[in-house]
Formats: sequence, structure tokens, C-alpha cells
Amino acid sequence: MSKLYFRYGTMGSTKTLNLLTTAYNFEERDISFICIKPSTDTREGEGIIKSRVGIERQCETAYPETDVYELIKNRNSALLENRYRKIEWVLADEAQFFSEQQIEQLAKAVDVFDINIICYGLRTDFRSRLFPGSRRLFELADNIEEVKASCSCGRKTSINARIDERGNVVTSGEQVLIGGNDKYIAMCRKCWHKRIVESKSPKLF
Repeated sequence: MSKLYFRYGTMGSTKTLNLLTTAYNFEERDISFICIKPSTDTREGEGIIKSRVGIERQCETAYPETDVYELIKNRNSALLENRYRKIEWVLADEAQFFSEQQIEQLAKAVDVFDINIICYGLRTDFRSRLFPGSRRLFELADNIEEVKASCSCGRKTSINARIDERGNVVTSGEQVLIGGNDKYIAMCRKCWHKRIVESKSPKLF
């Protein structure tokens, strides 16, 4: 039975490494699949998924105007025309950056093409607010799983805290700001609140 999966976690929780390991296992078992990511993720350039440990692979890139249902449909048609097996799995990285409509298109692809799609991404932004794409995944996914990581205090991370050049926690700004360890620190809610007070940033609630 085909399913839409959402595996979410904070930054640094090995989500992308999980995706790349799954892709490697599929190759070893000769399972047909494709990888995809939104064009919003510009850290490694177009058409590349790369983990923090340096492992990478090529992927399809979905732009804001891309109909991902049609993308998967076209890839399927091309495979079948060349007498290959149809796509069995789709592995999607940085899924929080897909639009709500694109998440709906992924769900449609699961149901129409009888394939499994695993979306890896963040749940919330630096203000602890849901990304639109993540919200739609929580509403539509058949299976939801948290990829857990530990805060420096030992608690489970739940916040992707944004920091400035001095290391102070930032609580205002655009929802999307691409960056790595220079701009974000994953931490638990308690440590996040503490850092907000220390940074004298405006309280969020």
C-alpha cells in the first residue's frame, strides 16, 4: 500500500543523511526511485542534495511554478518508454519549502501512481511557527515520524534558533533565510527561551 511519509526534525538531526542512506540502499536493491528538492534550498546549488557530513547526490529541482505531479508523471513515462520499471519511491529533501499546492501534488502522485513518497524537512521556522509546506504535510501524510536530536543541555531539540553574527538569538525577520551553522542553532524550547532573554530579543509569546 503506497503512502506519503513526513519525517521531520530540527537542523542537524541527520534528515538529509537519512535520505541519502535510503537512496543508497535503494540502489543496492535495484529499486526504482528519484530524489527531488525545492529550488529554495540554494546551499549546494541546483540539482544537488548534500548532507552535513559531505555525502551528496544529484536530484530533480522543483521551482515554485513546478507541478511536481507532472514532473513525476513525465519521469515515469520516460522510464516506461525505455522499458525500465516505473518509479517506486520519491525521496524529497527540504520539504518545508514546497508550497501547499506542491504537497497536494505529491499526495496525488502517491494515490494515482501507487508510489511511496518520503518527505524530509523542518517542522517549524526560527520563530517556532509551522512552514506552510510542513503544515500541509501534517494534514495529508499517512505516516509522520520525528527524527530526534539532542540539545547541548541533553533535552530533545525542537527549535531552529536563528542567530546573528554575534551569536544572539534573532526573533524577527523573513521566514526563509538559507544558512547553516553560521545562522542557526538547534536547541530545546527551554534553552531557546533562555537565549532570547540573554539576547534581549523581543518575546514571541
